[in-house]
Amino acid sequence: MSIFFGKQVSIRFLWFGQMSANLGDILYVVCLIKMIFDATGSVTYMSLVPFFYTISALISGLLAPLIINKYNLKSILFFSQCGKTLLLLGMCLLAGIVNAGWLFGIYLLICLISFLDGWASPARNALVPSLVEQSKLMKTNSLLAISDQIVQLIAWPIGSILLVSLGARRILWFTFVLYLLSSVLMGLIDHVANQQIKEEQSRMDVLKEGWRIIWNSKQLRTISLMNILETFANGVWIAAILFVYVSEALNKGENWWGFINGSFFAGMLFGGLLIYRFSHMLERNLGQTILLSTLSLIMITFLFGMTSVPWFALFVSFLFGLPQMARDVAETTIIQQSAREQLLAKVYSARGTLIFGSFGLSSILMGWITESFGIRTTFMVATVLFLCSFTVALMSRRYFFLDVNEQTW
Repeated sequence: MSIFFGKQVSIRFLWFGQMSANLGDILYVVCLIKMIFDATGSVTYMSLVPFFYTISALISGLLAPLIINKYNLKSILFFSQCGKTLLLLGMCLLAGIVNAGWLFGIYLLICLISFLDGWASPARNALVPSLVEQSKLMKTNSLLAISDQIVQLIAWPIGSILLVSLGARRILWFTFVLYLLSSVLMGLIDHVANQQIKEEQSRMDVLKEGWRIIWNSKQLRTISLMNILETFANGVWIAAILFVYVSEALNKGENWWGFINGSFFAGMLFGGLLIYRFSHMLERNLGQTILLSTLSLIMITFLFGMTSVPWFALFVSFLFGLPQMARDVAETTIIQQSAREQLLAKVYSARGTLIFGSFGLSSILMGWITESFGIRTTFMVATVLFLCSFTVALMSRRYFFLDVNEQTW
């Protein structure tokens, strides 16, 4: 069995399975937003979709270590995707019945799907190092990142086109097929779990383990602090803030809102391709990559926030994607080298909770700053946050060059 389904084939199953799941995730959200608006006519009810999704993912991330401690990563990934598929089937069936309990049922299914996704995400990231050779880890991470950006780049416009031509319910059934395909591909992954002797731990100890590893690792603690600062800074890129930016700073219409978003994701995609091409060079210089990328983000954020020239803003938004992608891939590679299997999944679970929580607070904070002090001030605050992140990286730069074996848990 392992001869036919070797590591090289398994990473392809993971790759295509994740692309299928990611595409389905976006398409089903597009469908639900449209269906809820048609049924209620309320923007508030529409906005509850991302709210419930984020809250459920946050809770799931906190509880994920209990599942990670009990089952191997491949099983978690496979059964969580199967669970999402069954829940989406229920959503497809519920979509044909609009009654008093319809809205409650839809929100409940959103929460459950997001909850399962909170288990799948850390399992996927932690599974990658065991499916590829160490020398190919950064190249694989860049390939997965490129795939994520391609899906982000095409899913929203494709979803909008299909919504008009086919209707929400048909797309929802197509999403079910994507989920089903993803479940099959995840099931085909051949993964031999590392058998570890588990000490008897209380549930609280299990829940704290990922956080403890982050705190005790100088590398992970530094990266996590940078992630918090940068996630707060990245709040300026949410749709609502960019909408105000295009209107007030650039004096342009809604079409430029789409141009800016498209340019940003195109920059991320191009950055991913460059990283894939020069992965061997960057893998030997992970620390320098993080430092230079963070420094670049300071300058780019400042230029973007201060300009009033639309075409220059479009160019700068493209440039933003390059260092953002380089830093993300470098950080992912360092994290994957810092722990093994189940422990690594717990680290990702804790890290995901930090990022979800920070982003939620950032959305509120940046919205308040924009409304109270104006869009220019918001981007100045984001620039300062990136500057703080760079200062942390500069002061702790020696931790990025520690021997991997000394930092592996």
